[in-house]
Formats: sequence, C-alpha cells, structure tokens
Amino acid sequence: MSESWIARRGPGFWIGAILALMATIAGLAASDAINGPTAIILMASTGGLLYPLMRSGERCEERRGESSPAVRRYNRGMLAASVAYILGMGIAVWLTEAIGLEGEILWVIAFLPILPIFAMIWVMARYIAQEDDEYLRHLAMMANMGGLALVLGVASLWGFFEEFELVPHAPGWMSVPVWALGMGLTRWWIARGNRAEAEA
Repeated sequence: MSESWIARRGPGFWIGAILALMATIAGLAASDAINGPTAIILMASTGGLLYPLMRSGERCEERRGESSPAVRRYNRGMLAASVAYILGMGIAVWLTEAIGLEGEILWVIAFLPILPIFAMIWVMARYIAQEDDEYLRHLAMMANMGGLALVLGVASLWGFFEEFELVPHAPGWMSVPVWALGMGLTRWWIARGNRAEAEA
C-alpha cells in the first residue's frame, strides 16, 4: 500500500472501510458463515486500517494548519494504544471463548484490553501538557469533551432503557468506541464550521 495511494484518500474513506469490514464480519458471524474465534480474529485485523486513517488525518491537519510535533506524537501514541486495545480485546475474548480459560487467570486476561485504555488516557494527558499552541490544545479539549458528552449521554439513555427492560444489556467496554466516535464527530463538526466561516 503506497503512501501516494493513502494520500489520495481522506479520513472518511478509511472510517467507511473499517465500518464496512466490521459490518461484513458481523453479518458473516450472525449467519454462521464463520465461527466466533474467526470473527474475533477478523475484527481485530481491521485495526490494520488505523495506520492509513492516521496518515490521511495528519495530511488533513497539515492542510488546515492544525499540526505540530505534539500532535504527531499524540497521533502515534493513540495509534499504538488503539492497536493494543483491539489486539488485547481480541486475544482476551478468544482465550476465554475458544480455549475456555476459567478461574483466576481470567483476572489477568481481563487486563489485556484495559491496560491500553490507560495508555490512551496517558497519551491524551501528555499531549495537553506538551502542546504549546493554544488553539490546537483547545481543539483537543473540545474533541475530548465531545467524546465524553456522547459517552455520558448514550450510557445514561441506554441505562434507563435497560432499567425498564426496553433494550438488551450493553457491555461496558462499548464506552471506548463510543467515546472515540464522539471525539471524531466533534473534530469533524469543528472543521466543518471552520470551512463554512472561511467560505463566508
């Protein structure tokens, strides 16, 4: 996969590709075309598309003047933590479902996806402490607030629906993908507003 081919695709393309692959894998698993462990391995492999997503995002940031050495360190730190999270979750689920581990070892296995979440928090805190550009720091804070708002809103709404037995139970680990979605949507909304102001 050449860098020039990656450069021609925007972040929306890679996000769409990841979501389409995940939906296809989920559909295959739901129709019993593939078994559970295979679905887990395939889901984890979609993490390979996070690198081109990061690179295309960085190119957009550079074009908008929203890049800095701290931003690039943040992007790479979040990429590493995200890949570790996907792999940790895939391995943990595979070990418990395919191999059938039981007992105290499950406490250790459960930490495989949890430790990368703490790494994400540390990468964010380090970025905010190291970013010298006030506007870029403001963007990061707004994106984090957007992610937090979505997690709190969805968790509260789903929790009340679940309390009244209107919806099935949602696993707690869903908070990380929802938070990441909220961050991405907030950054997109801010960039959209900035473009509209520039064109006015």
